[in-house]
Amino acid sequence: MDKKKISDLEDQIMSTVGNALKAIDFANLKRDINYKTDDTLSHFKTKFNVYSEKHMSLNRKAKNDVSTYISKRPAGSISGILYILFGVSGSLVCGFSVLIFLIFKMLFSSIAVTISYAMLGVSLIFLAVSLGLLARGIKSRKRVKRFKTYVRFIDDNSYFLIKDLAKFVKEKESFVVKDLSKMIDLGMFLEGHIDEEKTYFMLSDEVYSDYLNLKKQQMAKESNNEKLNEEIYNSEKEEIESTIKIGRNYIEQITNVRNELYKEEIAIKLDKLGNIANQILSNVEKNPKKIQEVNKFINHYLPITIKLINSYKELNSQLVQGDNIKNAKSEIEKSIDLINSAFENLLDDLFEDVVLDISTDISVLKTLFKQEGLAEDDFKK
Repeated sequence: MDKKKISDLEDQIMSTVGNALKAIDFANLKRDINYKTDDTLSHFKTKFNVYSEKHMSLNRKAKNDVSTYISKRPAGSISGILYILFGVSGSLVCGFSVLIFLIFKMLFSSIAVTISYAMLGVSLIFLAVSLGLLARGIKSRKRVKRFKTYVRFIDDNSYFLIKDLAKFVKEKESFVVKDLSKMIDLGMFLEGHIDEEKTYFMLSDEVYSDYLNLKKQQMAKESNNEKLNEEIYNSEKEEIESTIKIGRNYIEQITNVRNELYKEEIAIKLDKLGNIANQILSNVEKNPKKIQEVNKFINHYLPITIKLINSYKELNSQLVQGDNIKNAKSEIEKSIDLINSAFENLLDDLFEDVVLDISTDISVLKTLFKQEGLAEDDFKK
């Protein structure tokens, strides 16, 4: 709706009303149901920002103590080498034994079958065990290598984001989480902890304890925030219901006056006014977010209208209808026409979003029909 036109129309209404009733003076009533909670809500928007700020101070405090939480001889640094040595030695000996046995088996077929297969089975078992030791040793050594890489990434930090570490080592976050958990179990990180969300790794019990305390505080704040939102919602709902109730009361008063003036020409105008007003309130009931758009309608123009038509009723009840009374009644009738026009524009404006949605849907359908070759132009070809 053209705001300038509406503004001009409002000026006309107020001017005409002034001519009709010289003494009418109304205060603008403005309602604000937002309660200015933006500052409070924005305080809770990010879940872990508070954690990060607090942990920064913990990092500074723990800068010189990081090494105390890292094993100087991580699991696998020595045992991994031994596993590899035993695995390689055993694999060579057992593999060579199996090879020699097969050669002798081919050259001397007189060897007892039972004994030959028993010896072969034992050799193969020892070969499998040796290969298992070799694989375990290699796995342990790789874990130690990754551990040293993790330690380089940790530097002087007492906590970090797992996703950052995953990027650093070029591995998936799920792999890094399992890897860190295994290292914690093996005592490679003496006091390591991973949060429940698998987001943070904390190097010490102290940092983890502070994290849990901060999390509890954050949860408490979020709980309070939810309660605050609920209170705001309920308050807004009550405010909207109260405003609509006031509007319905005004419409009822208009109807009552109209019934008393049913013989007058103004009755038709009041019928139209009541119908438009009802449609506006019905729209707001279905779309409460539009209450701000009709606040002026309910709290300003409807009260003016009520006073105008009551004045008309009073003037009409006079036995002698002089020129002043006739002029005042005429001015009031003109005012009702202007008010009806303004309310029609307001009602039309409330359907702006609906029209936009319909236009969007039609545009999407046309595009889809065009893509499928179902557009009218396609049939003309």
